[in-house]
Amino acid sequence: MKAYILLESLVALGILASIVSLVLSEINLNRKDLQANLHRQEVLNVANMAVQTGQDSLTLNGVSVRVVKKGGQISVYDNEKLLLQAEKE
Repeated sequence: MKAYILLESLVALGILASIVSLVLSEINLNRKDLQANLHRQEVLNVANMAVQTGQDSLTLNGVSVRVVKKGGQISVYDNEKLLLQAEKE
């Protein structure tokens, strides 16, 4: 009888550990997504400041942005990675 209770307790503990592990991994994934979104938002804010002040590049709060204007098109780069491209019609 004691062995059965011990086995049942171990199974319940294993299930609980699995559930906690899944919840924590989802929280970690959501935190990473939030951090990436906040970085993109900061890059867009810095790009907006660069456009408003007429600068081609701007570094602020550890974010470097390069703005390229060509004809009716504007491109925003974050560390050589194209982040946003817009074209005026």
